[in-house]
Amino acid sequence: MSLTNNPSEGEASIASDDAAALRRSQLAAIVLAATSFMVAIDLMVLLTALPRMAQDFAVPLTLLSATITIYILVTVLVLPISDWVGKRFGTRRVCTLAILGFVLASLGAGLSPNLPVFLAMRMCQAAFGTLIVPVGSIALLSITPKRYLVTAMTISSTPALIAPVIGPPIGGLITTFLDWRWVFFLNVPTGLLAFVLTLRFIPNIHAVERRPFDGRGFALVGGFLACIIAGFERLGAKGGGWQQGLPLIALGIFLGWLCWRHIRRVPHPVVPLDALRHRSFFVSTIGAGMPARTAFMATAFIIPLMMQVGLGLTAFQAGLLLLAQNAGDLALKAIATPSVRWLGIRMALTSGVVTMALSFAVCALLTPTMPFWLLVAIMVFVGMARSVHMTAIMALRFADVPQSEVGGATVLGNIANQISQALAISAAAALLNLLSLGAEPTLADFQIAMLVFAGLALAAAPFYARLAKDTGAAVTGHETRGLRAIRSEEV
Repeated sequence: MSLTNNPSEGEASIASDDAAALRRSQLAAIVLAATSFMVAIDLMVLLTALPRMAQDFAVPLTLLSATITIYILVTVLVLPISDWVGKRFGTRRVCTLAILGFVLASLGAGLSPNLPVFLAMRMCQAAFGTLIVPVGSIALLSITPKRYLVTAMTISSTPALIAPVIGPPIGGLITTFLDWRWVFFLNVPTGLLAFVLTLRFIPNIHAVERRPFDGRGFALVGGFLACIIAGFERLGAKGGGWQQGLPLIALGIFLGWLCWRHIRRVPHPVVPLDALRHRSFFVSTIGAGMPARTAFMATAFIIPLMMQVGLGLTAFQAGLLLLAQNAGDLALKAIATPSVRWLGIRMALTSGVVTMALSFAVCALLTPTMPFWLLVAIMVFVGMARSVHMTAIMALRFADVPQSEVGGATVLGNIANQISQALAISAAAALLNLLSLGAEPTLADFQIAMLVFAGLALAAAPFYARLAKDTGAAVTGHETRGLRAIRSEEV
């Protein structure tokens, strides 16, 4: 082995390796973003096609709501095993097979002659689609150095902002000028492109040792998630939904307790809880992050309804305002990453969640007499206000998690997101039902609901402020050490 004593050559080699690592992470993040977009937009495009599908299948429109429910239930059942499947068979292999499966299921959905076949294809879409994003995220997090984690996560998460906005208009155009079946046929060329890119840029990461499959844990986790999410969904329904929702949630809590006991006793649980011992992961996933995400998702449900029912805007005008909101978020993404690096995780989260809560409170001041340009400006502000917080919380989640625990942490994070979403929508619906006494909500009802969830988001700020000053320094490069650390170095 030959060694060099030339510092410039060593620095050049380090810089070259650093640039290569960054490029590898960016390419993997772009591929993951493309596949995530394919999965996310499929659901959003479908929403506007449901009435035409009900006509073709000759079934009531309400019966087609089962397509959404089945998709969610299959998702929560497959999600817990995504880490085990990815590590057992290799991340690249699982991603490519899942993409092919999603493409074939999309083709089958588009060719479905009746509702039962269509529902079966939707179940296959959900199963394969659920494997794509978590397993791809595990691969991305495994190859990304901590200092580039914020950049990689920002790139890979961007599709989640775009799909909800452009999905419904695209679905409307396809359904109006082509046929609803093309909603699924368009996944074929997109999926094949994602398949080729995945083969080229996603690494094939295997577990060092093969773990046995935890069948009992899988059943308990799946039952827990299904009961909790279904229970929350019933709580938000009108007409005594709580009578069905509360027993389901109670059963879910019981299964969750059994699941907790089981996971702590077995050597290789289906969902490892090791990552929860890291304060940064706990705070971002279950602690302060849970109320902040719940408030964010609840307002995302309320705002479109408030625009049309409360402010009397047309669906087209509401769509333009939602586009402005996401445009504000995307516009700030360009500086969100350097802002998090400059501020540090603690300050970025604290100031970010306060700003986000303030934007929700501003929405409570909207009136039908406001000029449309002012509504657009406010919605751009709402989108920008959430950008720094959402970027920082993604960075915090994996800031201290070692590579060996990335898989379990990814699954835990996704499970927390599913529970937050179910809780947010049910809480928003239940609050609006309570305020309106079962009738159609008024503008005042929407305004009160926005203030309630602004308060919920603000409640996370003190917990973020109690984080250590140097929290997440490995991913931001912003390290502010306390006096104790400085004195220990001086000694």
